[in-house]
This record gives sequence, C-alpha cells and structure tokens, in this order.
Amino acid sequence: MTNFKMLVAAVSTAVIFGCSTTSERDYIVKSSADDEYVYIIDYEKVALVEQARKDSLHNLDTYWVNPPVKRIKRSELEAMQKQ
Repeated sequence: MTNFKMLVAAVSTAVIFGCSTTSERDYIVKSSADDEYVYIIDYEKVALVEQARKDSLHNLDTYWVNPPVKRIKRSELEAMQKQ
C-alpha cells in the first residue's frame, strides 16, 4: 500500500508541475503588429451558457477555464473600443 501512495504522490506532483509550466494565452486580446485579426472572448456564447445554467433544474456553478473566443478584424475591435 505504501508503494501505491508513493506512486499517486509522484503522479500528482508531475501533473501539478505540468499544469504550471503550460503557456498562458491572453484571452482578452491576442494579436501581433502585422496580423489583421485579433481574438476576443465570445461573450454571446458565454451568455448562452450562463443562461442555460440559470434555467437548469440542477444547482450548477460554471467556472471558465478556457472561455470561448472568436476571431474578429482589428478594425472591428478598434471600433468597439471607441464606443
């Protein structure tokens, strides 16, 4: 039984270190200077999921780990920011 506990501890440690070293993406705006598209959070899809959660018969909580993103043109983003 001790070997099993050591194995579980080793695997858990490896998973934690693996998760902490993965690259993080900026979900708000990800772009480069020469790119004509940017990625932003798709708030329409987020709202649909949140509404479905509220209408559900079950008491659920939603935690967004990787929220849905959509690709839009940079000019559309700049127009939205000016409003």
